[in-house]
Amino acid sequence: MGRFEVIWGKDCLEFKPERWISEKGGTIRVPSYKFFSFNAGPRTCMGKDLSFIQMKMVASAILRNYHIQVVENHPTTPAHSTVLFMKHGLKVMMTKRQF
Repeated sequence: MGRFEVIWGKDCLEFKPERWISEKGGTIRVPSYKFFSFNAGPRTCMGKDLSFIQMKMVASAILRNYHIQVVENHPTTPAHSTVLFMKHGLKVMMTKRQF
């Protein structure tokens, strides 16, 4: 469901993080029935909120300490799997930030 053209539009297979960010810079809320990773309704995964908090903590620690740039011309194709990951990985250049 995370890559269905019917749900997400013609660019459903493109890696576009900006689709989740509003024009004001906030996050766009999408109903849990559209993205089924943690289930939806009364049977929502109990660990969902904790996993999002952990994800934000790790991402903020990495972004604070490193400058990250995606390597050009590297294929960004999602792999067909239960867990969403990139078929060829996501190659990036990371350089330690100087404070």
